[in-house]
Amino acid sequence: MSSIKSNESYTRENHNINSIKIVHNAETVPIEIRYANGISVPFHEYLAQTCPSLFGPKAQYTPTPYLRSRHLQTMYASFYDASPTKNDITYQRQMLEFENGGVASLDWAVPSSPLPEDTPTVVILHGLTGGSHENYIRGLLQIITRPPINYRAVVYNARGCGFTNVKTPQLFNASITDDLREALRHIQKQIGEKTPLIGVGFSLGSNILVKYLGEEGEKTPFLAAASIANPYDLLSSGQVLDQSYFSRHVYSYFMAQNLKRIFLRNKDIMLTRGDIDIDQVLAAKTIREYDEACTKKMSNYTTVNNYYRDGSCVRVIEHVRIPLLCINALDDPISRARCIPVDEIKVNPYIVLAATKHGGHLGWFEHACRPSRWVNKPIAEFIVAMFQANDVRKDTRKLDTDVVIRTEKAIRKVRFPPLSNPIPPIMKSS
Repeated sequence: MSSIKSNESYTRENHNINSIKIVHNAETVPIEIRYANGISVPFHEYLAQTCPSLFGPKAQYTPTPYLRSRHLQTMYASFYDASPTKNDITYQRQMLEFENGGVASLDWAVPSSPLPEDTPTVVILHGLTGGSHENYIRGLLQIITRPPINYRAVVYNARGCGFTNVKTPQLFNASITDDLREALRHIQKQIGEKTPLIGVGFSLGSNILVKYLGEEGEKTPFLAAASIANPYDLLSSGQVLDQSYFSRHVYSYFMAQNLKRIFLRNKDIMLTRGDIDIDQVLAAKTIREYDEACTKKMSNYTTVNNYYRDGSCVRVIEHVRIPLLCINALDDPISRARCIPVDEIKVNPYIVLAATKHGGHLGWFEHACRPSRWVNKPIAEFIVAMFQANDVRKDTRKLDTDVVIRTEKAIRKVRFPPLSNPIPPIMKSS
């Protein structure tokens, strides 16, 4: 795979390529703008007109001065995401039962006022062992589900995640995309098949989303998607993670602890398989050791490497057939830059990659006082741009390109009180 270089179609002066590197096919797919009499604009040019955080004079990411290191960004993210008071997002939970008896949950963001059935809806996939409670999700929802944007959003909590207990001996798995297909059918049944959908995935959730999109091609109900901090190649990224003493004993270790906590919450169900040794699971000190003790067995793979190969979206990313924005930090210590499939992205006219020099893993914190995530702005701008291009609703007020930046500035001025409702939400039946 070739390295990431500045795209020659953009000038340094106009697009801050020193700060954000843009990669795409020379001829990206045309985006039909329905509210503008159906005119078509190439995908990358449409983003250049509608995403000021990625293109133009405002397109720059400057890290928080005391969080310039990849490790400081990544570790601060874990503390930041543990706080329930950064915003006022709460959820109503629905339990989702799969055809094979497994369960997951859908957390619908509670809107500030009732929404019409055909309100454009964002479907969000969390990272490894995460859920709707994560602030990297709720911070984005604070922008897109509140005035003046007012979209609907639902977070898909995978098996065992988001404090959802399982009913079968199968937990969160990077190779399984059928669960997402069933979840989307359920979502469409609830809000209507014609309601516009956009998918957003974070970290391992973005890998699952892009893998699904590559497998599904044009059949997906999503009209567009965003992939954030995607590891792309689970085998290569896992090997790189284990090569470094720090990464192995800090990142891989703590992620393995999170995986074991989910296993222990569902221990009785998981041990019904008979081939899982709980002592081996609890002895795991890295993700690979945990996957060797548990994930490989519950997913019926002969080796961990085969599981990683099968679960990697890099195998199918060139078959994605909807507009896809990928955002990665080149200093990400978990989703490493060397694993970004630059060649596969360049041959697919449906994909635009935006890569920042700094940001760590799911960090991207900016501002010295009360840091917040820069990445929420380009994600929200992309969501607004793609929904508006496809919005055929009558009497819908069109949002200007700076609405996200203005909204984010207003949110930063608010000091949110402790939430009155619990995060994660109380279980409710569907």
